[in-house]
Amino acid sequence: MAPNGEATAAVASMAPLLTTIIGNLGSAWQRTPSWQELHSHTAEMELLPSTGSIQEVEDAKCECCGMSEECTLAYISKVRQKFSGRWVCGLCAEAVAEEAWKSGHGIEAALMAHMSVCRRFNGFGRTHPALFQADAVKGILRKLSGPGSPPKSNSRREAMAEKVAPPAA
Repeated sequence: MAPNGEATAAVASMAPLLTTIIGNLGSAWQRTPSWQELHSHTAEMELLPSTGSIQEVEDAKCECCGMSEECTLAYISKVRQKFSGRWVCGLCAEAVAEEAWKSGHGIEAALMAHMSVCRRFNGFGRTHPALFQADAVKGILRKLSGPGSPPKSNSRREAMAEKVAPPAA
């Protein structure tokens, strides 16, 4: 409604449509059932056999990263069948699948490669995240420099000494 209490032109133009919709809904409405009617239906439902079975859930720990998930036994067996008897969480499974696709060596080789990366991260990366990240950046720079590039000095002192030292005569 408008601030002065009048309906806007848009609302006024929608009134016949709303009346038609509400009128059609009114014919489909039913009365609310009484407590006795509801109770009799629930008693009938208790006599019927249940169609949905409750599946047993087990806590599974990823053999790569160590993360735990609650999964059904059927899902656990399906994952173990796919990954050579090892339980692998969903995140690691995606990483293994991508590695297998990239390398073309198969699931088993990709799983071993991913497990070694996870083992290295769990042993060093969780305790020293800044050093792990610095080591990763160093590895990227090594790959970018290529195999033909000469090894460069990592020491600032050596770099400063090269700048300050007079040229040899």
